[in-house]
This record gives sequence, C-alpha cells and structure tokens, in this order.
Amino acid sequence: MGPWHGFLAAGMRRSLTIADASPDAFDRIGAFIGAAEGRCFGWIGYDQLRGDAMLALPDQAPASIGLPVVHWIEPEGVLAFNLGPTPSIEWQRRPAAGLAERMESAVLEAAEDEETGPSDPVELAMSSLDRPEYLQAFDRVRDHILRGDIYELNLCRELFGALPGDWTASTAFSRLVHRTSAPYSTWMCSGGKHILSASPECFLEKRGRRLVSRPIKGTAPRHARAEQDAMAAELLRTDPKERAENVMITDLVRNDLSRIAAPASVEVEELCGIHSFKNVHQMVSTIACDVREGFGFADILRATFPMGSMTGAPKIRAMEITAEVEPVRRGLYSGTVGWADPDGQGDVGDFHLNVVIRTILADLESRKWSAHVGGAITALARPENEWDETRLKAEALLEVMGAAERPAPETLLHD
Repeated sequence: MGPWHGFLAAGMRRSLTIADASPDAFDRIGAFIGAAEGRCFGWIGYDQLRGDAMLALPDQAPASIGLPVVHWIEPEGVLAFNLGPTPSIEWQRRPAAGLAERMESAVLEAAEDEETGPSDPVELAMSSLDRPEYLQAFDRVRDHILRGDIYELNLCRELFGALPGDWTASTAFSRLVHRTSAPYSTWMCSGGKHILSASPECFLEKRGRRLVSRPIKGTAPRHARAEQDAMAAELLRTDPKERAENVMITDLVRNDLSRIAAPASVEVEELCGIHSFKNVHQMVSTIACDVREGFGFADILRATFPMGSMTGAPKIRAMEITAEVEPVRRGLYSGTVGWADPDGQGDVGDFHLNVVIRTILADLESRKWSAHVGGAITALARPENEWDETRLKAEALLEVMGAAERPAPETLLHD
C-alpha cells in the first residue's frame, strides 16, 4: 500500500554523528547508510559547506541552537502510515513488542489529533538582523549584484527566544502541521533538542536512477476570500521579479544536476508553477535527470549541496558573500533532513531529502528556540518588500511558539 503520508522511526540500532564540517562527510554518510539493514533517517546542516576546500568563508557567530553538522540513525522500528478518515499503517521494520505498541498508538493518536488555536504571544523574539540591520545587509548584497559579483543571493536572518514554560514539542509540531500542511514536514529529536520542520520544499528525491529537485522561489500570502486569494496567486505567477528569481535558480539546479546526470537527461518538468499551501502560495519548478552510471550518493551531494534556492548564483560566490553579510551561521537551516535506503551494495539507493526552511529548533535544556527566515535578493528586489517577506515566512513559526517579533528600534522610540 502507499504512497505513504509519512514514517515514524523510533529506537536506534546504529548512529553516525559528525560534530563539525568534514571534507569526507558525504562519503561517511553513504557508507553508514550502505551498511544498514533498512531505511535510515537524519540530517545534514548547511554549515557542512565549510568542509569544502573550494570555499574561503569568514567566521560567523554560532546559531543559537547548536546541533551536530551531520546526524543519521538506523532505527529499531520504522512504521509507514497514512492519516485521514481511515488511518492505515504498515511496518517496514518491526521492533520489539513494547516499542511496536507505543509506535502504533502514537500514529493512531496523531490521526485523531484536532487542530488547536494559536498560542497568544507571551514572549518577544529577537532577531540577528533587526529591520535597520537587514536593510543595510540588503544594500551590501545589492551592491554586489550591481558590480556583477552575483545576480541572486538568499539573505537570511535568525529569530530566537525563550521557550514558554508550558511549551511541548508535540503540541508545537501539531500546531505547525495544521497551520501549514507542508508536504515535507518532519519532527526529529536528539539529546533534548528538537527539529520541528514544516518545509514545503524538496531538495532531492531519488527513485531508481531518476533524480528530482523542486526548488522554491517566490512567496505570496493566502487570503480567506476566494477572489482575493486567486488574485494573489495570479500576481505571484506573473510577477517579473519572482519569475526571474525562480528561473535563475532553476538554471542553477540544472547545472548542478548536469554534473552527475546521464547525457541529455536533464529536463525541466515544470517551470514557475504555483503550488498553494495552507498559509502561502509558492512558485515551484521541477528539474529531473537520470543519474549517470557509477555515480553514488556522495557524488550527488557534492554536486548539489546545499540547495541552490538557499544560496544564490553563482553559487560559490553567493555562499561567500552570505557569510560576510549574515552575522550568524545558519546551522541546520538551509541544510536537509530526510530518509535514505541502502542499495544492497554498500551505498545508498532511493532517498528523499527536504530543504530545511520554515523550521523551529528547540533546546529543552537551555529553554531556548531558534528559527531562520529569508528570501532571494535580485536586481529587481525592493528592500521593504523583502523584509516583509521574511515576516510573512515567520508568521506560522512565531504563532506556534507563542511569540511576537520585537518591534524595530524606531518603533520603540515612538511608543
């Protein structure tokens, strides 16, 4: 039966943790998954790019929530499930009886879960780039664009704050899923730190030799009135700035895939399509190829990581400038979370990796949380519009955290 809505993995047979960026990280992940007996789950943080000898990056302050750059597990149990009026489950790897019963109960309880209202804002969220600082960073990026150093860059900022006293990861994730219905959502936890992701973006999906990427560039809010909502989607579809962003990244992804693709197999299956989620409209393109014989998991990641929609173009120069204008490292944000199957020959077979956006990190020990938001800057970008886009992307995250962003300094002076 399938396709499945999702997977529940629990327990741990084996794990791979790489604390800091390493030049052989992709090879080690591939070997770890290749030696597994079944599906593995894990993440690769954006900061793994610092393991690339081609990049000369200035140092940045660490993100508020520290995680290993790489963490993958081979779980004891994997339960596939479909939710809805008639929930269904299927064991892909059945663990010992006690754990199996708890996993089945967890899925059935989730199927009965009802949407809960947003938390009232009780905390103020701080930002690594307040509005004046963001606008200054925007100007620096635009200067690089006007000089011809780059033609697009994804400028991000970190929001962070204290966990409310009654905060629980399960309630927050439930609210986040109900608020967004994002197709690549995930909840992972390790050592008291939780990753709650409502990602709408697919980094890479591999089935057999077919490899697909679905970059997102272009965002518009949803509206309660159907006519207004349809107008917002149409304005996004025809916006020259948003289309330019999307086409630039589509071309970048085509170039990335061509490095590991069979000859003449790279194709754009959808260009600038409008995909509507509960809280936003997104402009999505789909690029696919057949992986060339002899190229494995590590080769694919070396050619494509991190996702072009989160860097800019040209890719290497954009990543260097990003480290100059963003005061805080991205950590896991802009990296990837997903699953991968062994191929039976010591490497990775099928896999599915998201792009870590619209994601909350929470540390139960320090009682802190963190989330990044951002958007692409091009020559056509307007600074106030880009600032507003980061606020739109932060809405759902702040809502489920019971937080509100701290007003800009000039606003505080007028109060």
